[in-house]
Amino acid sequence: MVGPLPVLSRERNTGVFRAAVGPIAVIGVFGMTLGITYPLLSRMLEERGASGTVIGLNGAMTPLGMVLTAALIPALVRRLGPWRLMVVAAAGSSAILSLFAVTDDLVLWFVLRALLGSCAVAMFILSETWISENADVTHRGRLLTAYTSVLALGFCVGPAVLSASENSEAVALAVAVASPLVALWPLWTERARVPAMGASGRVPVGSLTRQLSVLLVAVLAISVFDAVTLQFLPLYADAAGLPPGHGELALTVLLIGQTTLQFPLGWLADRLGGRTALLLSLTVGTAGALLLPAAMGWGLWLWPTVAVWGGIAFAGYPLVLSILGANLDGESLLLGNTAFAIVWGVGGVVGPPYAGAAMDVWGANGMPWSLAALWVLAVLTTVAVFLRRARGRAAPSPSEPSHSGR
Repeated sequence: MVGPLPVLSRERNTGVFRAAVGPIAVIGVFGMTLGITYPLLSRMLEERGASGTVIGLNGAMTPLGMVLTAALIPALVRRLGPWRLMVVAAAGSSAILSLFAVTDDLVLWFVLRALLGSCAVAMFILSETWISENADVTHRGRLLTAYTSVLALGFCVGPAVLSASENSEAVALAVAVASPLVALWPLWTERARVPAMGASGRVPVGSLTRQLSVLLVAVLAISVFDAVTLQFLPLYADAAGLPPGHGELALTVLLIGQTTLQFPLGWLADRLGGRTALLLSLTVGTAGALLLPAAMGWGLWLWPTVAVWGGIAFAGYPLVLSILGANLDGESLLLGNTAFAIVWGVGGVVGPPYAGAAMDVWGANGMPWSLAALWVLAVLTTVAVFLRRARGRAAPSPSEPSHSGR
């Protein structure tokens, strides 16, 4: 009886990781697609004479499309099923991107960017639910941080395509059009592993509301951090007196940190519990924002500081997904991921204006200070809930099962 157990364990582990291949491959492709579109479409608008304001507003259409569409995803899943909806979103993304090559109508560009966001949010919600449902409690943190690490890698690869093509619009747009279609391959080969994501009995509205009220604060802080650093970190580095090009390098290092440093925190979450790891992530996010002004004068130490800040702080998002997935399944999990997607989109829309207004009031340092304010709110909220549930550990609530350490 003792001998076969390690073999069975290895087979079980292999099955768990095998079930994660599909959603990870799908989201990696979509990350690359969006990573191409942001710089490419901005450059195309600039060459057509659009102002900076118009370019910024057009870029905001993608997260706006996500926000406006996310609430419809559960109903679309009930009508089409998750697999068909992902296929439609992948094919639709390719068709939408191809239209950018044949029209210069600015109004249509705004509509197309919003529709692209609609397709993207379907892929995000469904792939997150897919991997969460198939993960078990001992691997969930690692699988979800691997998922978001590949997503971050896709965002890194996207701009590299534009650079490698020597800013050729035709080549980069062709890659952007083709890449969502690549997602059809893992969708087809992993079709049998896509969970139904349908109703699994009565949705526990009370439990869902209690859990989301805490986790959504963390999601908002992380989404604003992501949107603000993408837009303002190079400009902040310039204002801090770094040499030309170092601001873009700082953003690249931050994205590299997001790609490489999330998985260790997922490993930690699988051992210490998701909420403990989330608190560590939020604390590092706060400390990184507060230290950023000083770090700009640290010379070579700036780069590891930015990498650790980017990687550990962004890891809060897969940790939030891990906490949610440990306690919910079926339609409840789908609804939770939908709520996260809505808040993430809101953060993408309001984050840059929020940080920009802070910079207008307090100067360049308003950018990291505005981020620190949200991180502090998330830390305090998480600590309050953590302490309350620690006092009630003898009788854990449904949203905080004792066996998972969460």
